Amino acid sequence: MLCVPQPFFAHSVRAGGIVVYSDRPLAEGAARNVLQLALGKLAKCPLYAMHPDASVYVCNSRWREALFFNKRYGVGGVSPYPLTTNVFLRGAAFEDNRLISRSGIPVPGDRTLDYYVAHELTHELTGRLVGPLGFYKMPQWVREGYADYVGKGNFNYAEARQAFLTGAPEMDFQRSGLYRRFHLLVAYLLDHQHWSVDRLLHEPWPDQGDVESAIRAEK
Repeated sequence: MLCVPQPFFAHSVRAGGIVVYSDRPLAEGAARNVLQLALGKLAKCPLYAMHPDASVYVCNSRWREALFFNKRYGVGGVSPYPLTTNVFLRGAAFEDNRLISRSGIPVPGDRTLDYYVAHELTHELTGRLVGPLGFYKMPQWVREGYADYVGKGNFNYAEARQAFLTGAPEMDFQRSGLYRRFHLLVAYLLDHQHWSVDRLLHEPWPDQGDVESAIRAEK
């Protein structure tokens, strides 16, 4: 079912190489707009050019979400690599460019629906680059930090670093701040130390604490 889920999703819209499938009717213009925004972010990811075709499945009904998310039921999206290159998202409101939370309301803030599309597809692309062993050996801060780096698109490094240095709540190790912290570490290596994406995603990986210390010491 993970490899061939189309029978469970009767509606679809394509933009570029991405097809979004849904178990409910899609507003074509709104869906295509979300995909175009995601494509704009993925275009800056060097991995996307190697695998530009992708499929995203939106599970609006709870039973589909439980079926395809399995033990990860309740998260925003999953990329079940290496079982499949398909990715799955929780219910979505394409007209508002928002994922729907477990409580049934749109997810607020900077994690828009196009963010989730680009984030999960980056996981899939990362897996294709490094293979199953490399993907699961990769530290969480690299794997999630790079997916966030692509998914967010614009990023104010100076603002994020200041939040990190002052111990702001949005940079703590609680679930709400974890990805922001990982994003900062990856942005430091890619944009300030000028690492290539290939270097970032392959061994040897630096220790997370060492990267954080380097950010603190940065002039």
